[in-house]
Amino acid sequence: MSTCWCGNADLSTFGNEYGKCRVCGTLVSLKGLSPEQLVVHNDETDFYGKEYWLNHQSDEWGFPDIHARARNDLTERNLHWLKALLKYRLPPADVLELGCAHGSFVAMLQQAGYGASGVELSPWVVEFGQRTFGVPIFLGPVENVDIAPGSLDVIALMDVLEHLPDPVATMAHCLQLLKPDGLLLIQTPEFKEDMNYEALVKTNSAFLEQLKTDEHIYLFSNRSVIRLFRHLGADCLEFEPAIFGHYDMFFAVSRKRLQANEPRQLDTALLATPNGRLILALLDLRGRELDLARRYEELGTHGKARGEQIESLTVTLKESEADRSARAEQIESLMAMVKESEVDRAARAVQIESLTASLKESDADRTARAVQIESLTALLKESDADRTARAVQIESLTASLKESDTDRTARVIQIDLLTTTLRDSEAESTARARQIESLTAELDQYKAACAARDKQIDLIKENLRCLFGRRMFRFSTRFSSWPELENLSEQSRASVD
Repeated sequence: MSTCWCGNADLSTFGNEYGKCRVCGTLVSLKGLSPEQLVVHNDETDFYGKEYWLNHQSDEWGFPDIHARARNDLTERNLHWLKALLKYRLPPADVLELGCAHGSFVAMLQQAGYGASGVELSPWVVEFGQRTFGVPIFLGPVENVDIAPGSLDVIALMDVLEHLPDPVATMAHCLQLLKPDGLLLIQTPEFKEDMNYEALVKTNSAFLEQLKTDEHIYLFSNRSVIRLFRHLGADCLEFEPAIFGHYDMFFAVSRKRLQANEPRQLDTALLATPNGRLILALLDLRGRELDLARRYEELGTHGKARGEQIESLTVTLKESEADRSARAEQIESLMAMVKESEVDRAARAVQIESLTASLKESDADRTARAVQIESLTALLKESDADRTARAVQIESLTASLKESDTDRTARVIQIDLLTTTLRDSEAESTARARQIESLTAELDQYKAACAARDKQIDLIKENLRCLFGRRMFRFSTRFSSWPELENLSEQSRASVD
């Protein structure tokens, strides 16, 4: 197998057993199975015979065998697929499941009200499904089953498409079996085109389980599966959530536009029959289970975060324990120091008592000083007020001093002038003093002469008084008053002089 379903042989390497189509993006097995190997002629030896279902899947891949799956699939895969089918096609409708395995999904479809049957390649599996669930299962491949074209409403292929050696031919045949508005419901592994093989191995990706080169011949990408069905004339494709969404894709495809049913239409269809009611109850239980699983997953996420937190706290605890041991040693050392400290404390207690007494004295002194400080503070305030007043006075005196300095300068000039004048005056005074002395001497001489003359005059006057005494008496009657007499006397004296 070295050619893609699209006819392209140019494949890029993807690991040792697969190649990636450069045209459509499909992952192609380089080994695979031929259409002849797909048919089971001998159940004991052929690839998809009895051994495949009983031992191969469990031994090679660790999956449950067909007995366990016949029980487990009913409550998990079958309900998931049925809910998707009910969305696009309600019962009654004719449904064929290719690769129905144990037939549990066919049985559930019948209980829901569908006309359902299955196809399988192994005669042993066909008999097992018919015996286990009592459903019609035909021996395939589907191209060999006698089914009238355009007679089916739905064909389901759950984990089958990837096994087909010629998916174009098989899907074309299935579309011919469908009614014009019929649909295919398909689950198959999804190859994401940005996948890198080395990265898948490094991260141990879940998709590695799908690289089964002798079983999974074509692993489609989202783009390549759309291309496949467009090539076949089925352009209407709707993707649905896959039950194993981490590596599968799940979709419905039709040649006509798909119409989704309302939830009330689904309820009405299932409530129409007793068995349908049981199926509806199972769907409800599945819904509650998924909701609980979602909540559990959320709790798991929180639990994981808490686990990481616990690991971090554990490391912190270990560090704390180591620190605690170190602190224990430190505490022992400190205890010894405490004992020494107790001895020292006793000595210090004595010292403290002494200091306490000193402190009391100091407190008393402090109180007295506080009173003194208050008194000094009051004095300081008065001093500040006085200083302010003196500052004003000093400013005033400074102004006066400036004026006095100006006046003094003027007076110095005046004094210099007066000094000069004084010197001149002293010289003049000395001259005058000499003159005065001369005059004084002359005056003294004059006074002496006057004194002598006054004596002479007094004598003359005395003589005159006597001479004129009688005459004056004689004349006294002639004058009207004493002043006139005195005036006459003066005149007489003047004439004597």
